[in-house]
Amino acid sequence: MSIPNTDVRDIDVPSIVAAVLDPDKHRAFDQMLEQSRFFETLEAVRAQSGKAKDDFLIAMKPNFMMTIKIEDPALVYTDPQLVEYWLGKLRDAGYTRLRVVEAQNVYNLWYRNRSVNHVARVIGLKSDGYAVHDLTNEQFPHDYGGVLGEHFVGESWRDADFRISFAKNKTHDVSRCTLVIKNTYGCLPAVDKFKEYHTKREVDSATVQALKHFPVHFAAIDATWSLDGPLGYKEGFDVVKDEAGNVIREGNVHQTNTVIGGRDLLAVEYVGMKKMGLDPAADKRFYKLAEEAFGERDFEWLGSHAVYDDWLNVGEAACDVLDIGEELGTISHFFGESMAHVDTNLFPPRKTTWVRKFMHYFGRKLFIKKVRNRKGERVVAS
Repeated sequence: MSIPNTDVRDIDVPSIVAAVLDPDKHRAFDQMLEQSRFFETLEAVRAQSGKAKDDFLIAMKPNFMMTIKIEDPALVYTDPQLVEYWLGKLRDAGYTRLRVVEAQNVYNLWYRNRSVNHVARVIGLKSDGYAVHDLTNEQFPHDYGGVLGEHFVGESWRDADFRISFAKNKTHDVSRCTLVIKNTYGCLPAVDKFKEYHTKREVDSATVQALKHFPVHFAAIDATWSLDGPLGYKEGFDVVKDEAGNVIREGNVHQTNTVIGGRDLLAVEYVGMKKMGLDPAADKRFYKLAEEAFGERDFEWLGSHAVYDDWLNVGEAACDVLDIGEELGTISHFFGESMAHVDTNLFPPRKTTWVRKFMHYFGRKLFIKKVRNRKGERVVAS
């Protein structure tokens, strides 16, 4: 499959990013779809394909393979209720070839029951009227050129007529944020992502290279609940107070009541970063490389422009240091495994030894110390 000759953004539908603030998540989602012209975008792409609705394959990529325990509300993973709500609207509109896609990651090396289909069931994705596909189990060779070269792609993502990136609103200790661009990194099918996309290659370059071949047609961010600060991509933790009501530890959980969406992946990323108080123009990683590859486009930003209240971003210097650490395979595996507070009833460890017990004890001590310190760049609302 060759690189598309046309930009998926070249359709005759206004480019709008809607950032809807509403405590009713379903109402917020409905407004996002309407204001961002989602169904007009979908119909325009389908018209270009010449396919009937029942032959038109839609692949939605949420973020849920970082799941380590069941959450209520969903903090680390994209809200399953919103995923199914969106798929229900697509079925009501006559689209029947619907797939939710994800790929396995390094947690599969350390824990059992980590297939995409099983994790999907754990968080409540029922596969009712749609199918869940594990991109790691449907790999085909593909020549990407560039940094990826001769690599692999999951069949469902490759063959989709319409691709959706549905990210969760979180900070990240290397990329500062993990939004709609980085969410597509999860489509790359290798299990040992540290080795393939951090040690052998730069993860942001690999992600953008893959997007050149398999572009996204619509992007959305579930910011109904959000995680900020250090390790915001990994786990949520609440405020802890003493008996007198004094705060002992600040939490990283925010009820931000926002849904963001639009047909331009870069524009949605831009709005998501601005809402966090990040400057896309100063970015050195995913957004910068995507902008260089695809170019910015004009778009209209509807809805909330305010940064999230009391938001803490990871400092740039900390990201630079940790970026180097992620490229050191053994070290990154050690900290990745040891600092994950996994529900072992859901995901039993593959090996239980005294070394691993020590790793988890040591890792949790470091994790708690890091999140309690809450060091970073505090956003001040203008």
